[in-house]
Amino acid sequence: MKPTRLLRWYPRTWRERYGEELLALIQDTLDEGRPTWRLRLGVIWGGLGERVHQAVRAGKAAAKGASSGWLTAVIAGSTLANLPWNLKAPLPPARAWQKTAAFDALVGAFAVTGVVVLASGLVAAPAFIAFLREGGWPKIRRRVAWAAGATVAAGAGLAGLFLGQRSMSSAELSHSGTYGAGVVATTVAIVAASGLWASAATATAKHLKLATRARAAQPLLGAVTLTAALAIVPANLIWLAATESSLPWLVVGVANLVVLGFVSPRMIGRAVRLGRRLRAASGRMTVNPSAQRTHGRHRF
Repeated sequence: MKPTRLLRWYPRTWRERYGEELLALIQDTLDEGRPTWRLRLGVIWGGLGERVHQAVRAGKAAAKGASSGWLTAVIAGSTLANLPWNLKAPLPPARAWQKTAAFDALVGAFAVTGVVVLASGLVAAPAFIAFLREGGWPKIRRRVAWAAGATVAAGAGLAGLFLGQRSMSSAELSHSGTYGAGVVATTVAIVAASGLWASAATATAKHLKLATRARAAQPLLGAVTLTAALAIVPANLIWLAATESSLPWLVVGVANLVVLGFVSPRMIGRAVRLGRRLRAASGRMTVNPSAQRTHGRHRF
C-alpha cells in the first residue's frame, strides 16, 4: 500500500486540509520505501475514527436543524390551515376586541418572520446572483421546482378553505368531514412546501461564496428568524383562547410566551457573539495571510 493510498481512509475534507502534512509525516517514517504495518494500522484506525467523528457531528447538526425547522413548519402549516375556520368563529361584541388583538399579534408574528427571511435573502443576494451567472442553476433547479409545486398546491388548498368557510356556517364547518380533510391536506401541503424550500435554500447555501459581513450576519438573522417563527406558537394559542373562550389555551399561550422571552435573548446573544468572532477571524486572516494555514491533529 502506497503512502498516498493510505490517505483515502480519511474523509475528503480532512485530506484537503491536512493531507499534505500527514503524507510528509508518513514519508519521514518509511521503512525501505514502504510504510510499516504498525503505521498502516495507525493511519487506517485514525482515518476511520475521523470519519465517525465527522459523521456524528454532521448528524447532530442535521438533527438539530431539522427538528427546529420541521417543528416551525408544522406549527405554521396548522395555523394557516385553520385560519379560515377560526376567522369564522363568532364572539360576543363585548369580547370582539380580544379576537382582533390576538389576530393582529398572530399576523405580526408572521410578518416579522417574513421580513427577517427576506432580509436573509437580500444579504445573500449578491452571492446568489454570482452563483447563477457561473451556471449554478442546474444544481438547484429540481429542488426549486418541487418547492414551487408544493407552494402552488398549498395556495390552492388555502384558497379552497377560504371559499368553503364563506358558504358554510360555523356549525356546518365543525361537522363537515370534507372541510376537515381539506384542512389536513392543506396543512400537509404547507409543511411540505416549507420543508422543500428550506432544503433548496440549504443546498444553495453550500455553493454560495458569501462576503465576510454576510457570513457574520447569518447567525443573527437565523436566531431572529427562529425567534419570530416560535412567536407564532403563543400568538396562535392566545388567538384560539380568544376565539373559543378557553382559559386553558390562554394559560398555555402565556406560558409559551414567557418561555420564549427567557430563551430568545440568550439565543440572540450567542448569535451576536458568533458573528463577532467570525468578523474578528476574518480580520486576522486578512492582516496575516499565513494564519489561514491551520495545523490539525493526526489521528494515528
